[in-house]
Amino acid sequence: MDYRHTARKHCEAAAILLSNESDDDLLFAALKLRMALESITYDRSKGFAEDLGPDAMKTWQPKKLMERMLEVDPQADSDATLSFGEEPSLGKTPASMHLLGTDHVLNLRTLKKHYDALGSYLHTPTIAQIEQSKSHDFGKLRERCLMIVKALETSLSSKAWNSTLAIRGEMECAECGDTLRRRLPKDGTERVVQCWSCTASYLMSEAEDQKVHFAARQIEVMCPHEGCGRVSYIWERDVKAGFSWQCPDCNSQLVLALGAMIAPLVK
Repeated sequence: MDYRHTARKHCEAAAILLSNESDDDLLFAALKLRMALESITYDRSKGFAEDLGPDAMKTWQPKKLMERMLEVDPQADSDATLSFGEEPSLGKTPASMHLLGTDHVLNLRTLKKHYDALGSYLHTPTIAQIEQSKSHDFGKLRERCLMIVKALETSLSSKAWNSTLAIRGEMECAECGDTLRRRLPKDGTERVVQCWSCTASYLMSEAEDQKVHFAARQIEVMCPHEGCGRVSYIWERDVKAGFSWQCPDCNSQLVLALGAMIAPLVK
C-alpha cells in the first residue's frame, strides 16, 4: 500500500473540508487528519520493517509505532538533509556538494500532541461531560486541525523521504537467543539497548570500520561459600534485593541483599 500517497489524499481532503464553516465538515476533517497521521507514520516504518520485532507491531497505533522506531534508531523522527559529492580521494571531503533535499519527518512530539486529541472529538460526549460543560469546543478543534495540516504539508512536501542512514548492528541475545537489530546515532554515540523479549540490556558502541559492539550490562558476583569463589554474571535488570540464583559450582542458593556498614565519625 502506498501510505504516503494515502496520507496526501487524506490531508488534501481535510483542507477542503476545513474551508467550510460546517461543524460536521470539521469532524470529517478531523477523521481524515487522524488517518493521515496514521498513514504517514506507517510509511515511515517501512524503512525499519526488519528491525521492529514481532508482527504484532504491525497493528500498533502511530504513537507506539514511532516509539518503537526510536528504540531502534534514536534519530528515527529527526529531519535529515541529504547531499552528495565526489571525493577527491578515499575518505577526503568533496570540494562541492549537491543537495538532494531535506527529509522533514513527522515526529513523535507532533503525534503525541494531536493524535489522541483528535480522537476525543470523534465520539459523542458522555452525559458526565455534558453535565461538566466539557462538550466539544469546535473552535479549538479547527485551530488544531489547521496546525496538523501545516505539519503534514511540510512533511509531505519533502524532496527526499524515509531516509534511514545510520550505523547498524545485529546480534543474538546472550540470554534468550532472539535477534537484536539496533542503530547508533549518526555521530556514533554509544547507547544502552534492551532485548524486547527478555529485557537483557547491552551497551552498544561503534567499533572500527563502522562495525558495532554489544557489551552485556552485567555485574560480577563472587560466591561467598568458603572454598568456592565462583563468579556469576548478573544482568543489570536483576540487580535488586531478593534476586536469587544457584551457584553452578557448589550448588549454594545465593541471594542479593542490601548491605550496611558503620558510618565514619564526623568531627
